[in-house]
Amino acid sequence: MSTLSPSSNSVRSLTEPSEGPATRTLLRGGRIVSMDPAVGDLVGDLLIEDGRIAAVGTDLEIAEGSAEVIDASRHIVVPGFIDSHRHLYQSLLRGMATDWSLSQYFTTMFSVLGPNMEPEHLALGTSLGAYDALDSGVTAVYDYSHNQTSPDHTDEAVRALLDSGIRSVFGYGGTLAQHLELLSPPFKSTPSNEAEIRRVRSQYFSSDSGLVTMGFAVRGPDNATMDVVRADLALGRELGLRINTHIGMGVLDIADRPHVTRLHKEGLLGDDLIFGHCNFLTEEEFRLMADAGVSASVTPEDEAGMGHGWPPIVQLLKAGIRPNIGIDTCMAVGGDPFTAMRFALAVPRGLANQRSMEEDSANPWQLNVSARDVLEFATIEGARALGMESVTGSLTPGKQADIVMIRTDHISMAPVLDPVASIVHHASRQTVDTVFVAGKAVKRDGELLGVDIADLAGRAADAAAALLEKAGISPGWAPMPPEGDH
Repeated sequence: MSTLSPSSNSVRSLTEPSEGPATRTLLRGGRIVSMDPAVGDLVGDLLIEDGRIAAVGTDLEIAEGSAEVIDASRHIVVPGFIDSHRHLYQSLLRGMATDWSLSQYFTTMFSVLGPNMEPEHLALGTSLGAYDALDSGVTAVYDYSHNQTSPDHTDEAVRALLDSGIRSVFGYGGTLAQHLELLSPPFKSTPSNEAEIRRVRSQYFSSDSGLVTMGFAVRGPDNATMDVVRADLALGRELGLRINTHIGMGVLDIADRPHVTRLHKEGLLGDDLIFGHCNFLTEEEFRLMADAGVSASVTPEDEAGMGHGWPPIVQLLKAGIRPNIGIDTCMAVGGDPFTAMRFALAVPRGLANQRSMEEDSANPWQLNVSARDVLEFATIEGARALGMESVTGSLTPGKQADIVMIRTDHISMAPVLDPVASIVHHASRQTVDTVFVAGKAVKRDGELLGVDIADLAGRAADAAAALLEKAGISPGWAPMPPEGDH
């Protein structure tokens, strides 16, 4: 007997004929973690039909031979993970910033490496980042692409996204110099390239129905004058773009940051905004964000490691904002969502424990964030941030089939007593067996499909070496502090 979500009225019944040839896949007998309260968690089946989830339930009945049947009995079936903040192109320099502070990263990436990148570098980095994401079960990403030095750079980055098969928002971000007021103060008042943004929207993203859509990675009030901020938000909203920006993080001038309040007073806050990091925002600013429906993206591993400030997960939750999770840059951290989820769990727990020990000399009796919380951050909350909650983020009949199958028979997973705990604490890219994006398998039996990994890796290694030589630096290099700053 099939079980359908009560809200899935538009989904065909299993016996109703489809229009034209149908592509059907049945995942049989998996441990389904749906992230949809109406569907729940169950041991059962999931039917994919024409790229969408047609039904979820126990013992779904289909005509023999009418669908490919995949044995999911040794798998957890979960929605694809969603990364709301990643600079995909920086994957070309993977690991370069592992031991860099945030100041060292800004100084080197924005003024040395970024300006030396050619269009080919953006293409290769974006491809590497997208396939890395898919391999680890990330089926949708907001690509914060802020090295658009020329139209060719932009075209190559867009082409790489379109070719990769990942669901994504291409966040047009202008040039690196425009994003860093400390190194290039004049750029703070430089208008964004409106003509180029309109060209990209018209040429590649005239429709919002494709797998890849367009967003706008604006400089925001931390890095631009309010005149520029007003103009950027007006343009983004005219073009219907999902707007993402860095705000309230370390390095930049913390003393001059009532920026969310300023945006509120000018009526500029809205539910089309994603604020990245938010480490030094106040409780009042979080409340203003919550009232306006602004999403908040935390990147807990690199925020903790590079010195952005502590990820404000508990503060966001107290204000009524369910955050979403991003990686940020693979120059500094790894690209898998499992590590990001574990940091999103460990940091608020650790901070709460420290406060309790200092104030009461006792450990907290109850933990403040759960494994299911962070799994929601990495799935349905990410979908909401990207404006895709009606399309992806949960295993809801009618949504597109963005699905990850995680092995339960791997030595790191067995025994699976609590599937949610197993996903968050024990899974890894090695346990990601199969990945579907819009019903199309992009990873199967532990192997990526449709990409020559050896060839891509070889070309990336050659390009990265040439870039470093051109920039005059080598792996392991780090910038010295400014004179007098020790």
